Amino acid sequence: MLKRAIMIIFTVIFSVAMMGGCAAKQETTSTADKTSQTENTKKDSERLITDAFGHNIKLPEKVDKVSTTGALNQIVLLLGGGEKIVATQDSLKNSFFATVYPRIKEVTSAYSGAGSGTINVETVLAQKPQVVFSSIDENKRDQIESAGVAMVGVKLVTTDDMKNTVKLVGQVLGDGAEKKAEEFVKYYTDNMNYVQERTKSANKVKVFVASGNGSKGSISTIPDKDINTEYINAAGGMNIVSKYISTGPTSGTVSEDFEFLMKEQPDVIIANTKDAYDYIMDKSNGSQWQDVSAVKNNKVYLNPKGTYLWSVRSAEGALQPLWLGKILHPDLFEDLDMKQKVKEFYKTYYNYDLSEKEINDIMNPKS
Repeated sequence: MLKRAIMIIFTVIFSVAMMGGCAAKQETTSTADKTSQTENTKKDSERLITDAFGHNIKLPEKVDKVSTTGALNQIVLLLGGGEKIVATQDSLKNSFFATVYPRIKEVTSAYSGAGSGTINVETVLAQKPQVVFSSIDENKRDQIESAGVAMVGVKLVTTDDMKNTVKLVGQVLGDGAEKKAEEFVKYYTDNMNYVQERTKSANKVKVFVASGNGSKGSISTIPDKDINTEYINAAGGMNIVSKYISTGPTSGTVSEDFEFLMKEQPDVIIANTKDAYDYIMDKSNGSQWQDVSAVKNNKVYLNPKGTYLWSVRSAEGALQPLWLGKILHPDLFEDLDMKQKVKEFYKTYYNYDLSEKEINDIMNPKS
């Protein structure tokens, strides 16, 4: 009897031990499964893109916070991603961009200076962006990526660069931005094709682009490999500098002297800045500009500027070939209403209704 009781007790103890062991094993397996599922979910929530410089970039499935500067702010905005900007350029806050998109005044300033500005990496990272867009800060890539932030490099030198950048930014932003990017690229391409077709049989108009303030020493202009030269070519013009200077530095500007200008005698001068325009047109300053045929014939024009200057790395460059066509070959574009085109652009891409005064200020910048 005692032996039977001992056997029963042993059986019960063994069974309990076995059950405990199985439970522990099941718990361990369950924990491992959960870890594996978490890792798989993380992988599934990531996506891989390639930026303009060939870097393979890992991005979260949903991007809600981006840091951007210069014309890239404009591209993010027109693709519907304005609310995602968490770090921006200080100069935008006192520009027409802030009128079109007032929220930019509340965004942290992390870039200073003109153009694409100078990045303050510490300030950018403090805003905890998921993505930093940049066209010039490749030397900051390691510092940014070591903080766990994706840096997406873009190029904005040519018209193809512009189209590729808009599509790349749309891909990064998601939330319908890719579709908007495709629509914009079609609009951009259609405008180029439209002016090329209309001017294909016209005589080429000689154009000189004046940058800087146009006052002392050498004259700042653009080389052949410049986005505005592409717009000029499409609109039936020719940049008189193209055959002499192919490329310029990162800023996109090169220098020429008055001897060159007198020899080439452009038919039209396009001033990129109000300072350059005012100096060229001032007959009282005794400058050599007054001896240039384009000045004598009142063929000097100030380039339009909205949220960004049309003639540089700007999505509003979509309007530049239209404006140039109207300037260089007015007889071929009598039916083109530039004011209406500008109004439509702002409504379509910024959802902003321009006043008549704002349209005039864009077409005739005061600064």
